[in-house]
Amino acid sequence: MTDVTRIARAIQEAGLSGWLFYNQFHRDEISDLALGIPRAVHNSRPWAYVVPGAGEPTRIVHAIEPGILDHLPGRLVRCTARDELFAAIGGALGPGARLAAQFSTGFPVSSFLDHGTAQLIERIGIRLVSSEELIVDSLGTLDAEGEASHLRSALALYAVVHSAWARIRSALTGGGTVYEADAQEWIARLVADAGLETDGPALVAAGEASADPHYEAVGRGRCFLPGDVVQLDLWAREPNERSVYADISWVGVLAERPTAVQARVFDAVVSAREAAAAAIDAGLASGITGADVDRAVREWIGGLGFAGGLRHRTGHSIGTRVHGYGVNLDSVEFPDHRRLREGSCFSIEPGIYLDRFGMRTEVDGLVRGGRLVLTGGPRQQRLLDLGSDA
Repeated sequence: MTDVTRIARAIQEAGLSGWLFYNQFHRDEISDLALGIPRAVHNSRPWAYVVPGAGEPTRIVHAIEPGILDHLPGRLVRCTARDELFAAIGGALGPGARLAAQFSTGFPVSSFLDHGTAQLIERIGIRLVSSEELIVDSLGTLDAEGEASHLRSALALYAVVHSAWARIRSALTGGGTVYEADAQEWIARLVADAGLETDGPALVAAGEASADPHYEAVGRGRCFLPGDVVQLDLWAREPNERSVYADISWVGVLAERPTAVQARVFDAVVSAREAAAAAIDAGLASGITGADVDRAVREWIGGLGFAGGLRHRTGHSIGTRVHGYGVNLDSVEFPDHRRLREGSCFSIEPGIYLDRFGMRTEVDGLVRGGRLVLTGGPRQQRLLDLGSDA
């Protein structure tokens, strides 16, 4: 159920007049998520929902789709003409209002309000500002239910990755042939058996493919060969729209023990992961940002001689989407200067990618009680291999 009180509180804390939710054809996922509007609901006409910092919200709907906002509180305005729609938006707050909306120069992923609509709103005397901070407070932090959901999924995924590696190890040491798609299918069955769902196949990358952070196998993919690095990246959640994902990456080598270079790269990504966690925990009280964390990790990896192996940010927000709308650990791709806060949930996944192989270790972090909690089971401290159990 939509918590309009929570939304209003975020508006007040930001010193704004209100927040505009506006949609047509379900183009604005943030509006749908924040207000609990399923994609199955017909949305061929524009609607708007204006939540003020104080007072009653306004529901503005088209006359032929009048029930789309019936589940929300607020006075109802029905309209058919474009001018009526924008007059109602203006009347909800009055001239001079500072109204948050879904656009951002820093985060294109949250820019859903089209430029033409923005111009029409500003012509009626309303000043639009980015909703990027409000999105973090309303959609980018977990409540108690979301935290519990994430914790359960994280524990289950740790069990899945260990079972998957045991299956890989058993097949290879028994003289069998394993392709990337075989491992993907084993993981998919384990995820389903754990009562979880996912939005796509796990990433399984062997040999040189492990140097591609978003590798996708073609056909059955590569055959696992002796000495290969194998990267496993899996994410899943409980089957409920309000459930929160867990997202983890583990890495192994198809040998009794890693080479010296493989061991050095793995030690570097593990130490970077630990450095990120320590920086977050130490900096929460002083308002550490996602960009601060990513910058620290880049400096750490560069100091170890692997700056050229960096290809992505340190982490992303996690929510009911595996890549959520909260704070990302990013200082380069889309620098995130928003602070980590109570309820923030995110991945910590430093990676180093060389010509012949790449390695990434990923854990999930949750800010709870003003401290960082690393969720799931014991995090990876040594490479998975064929010489011992996972």
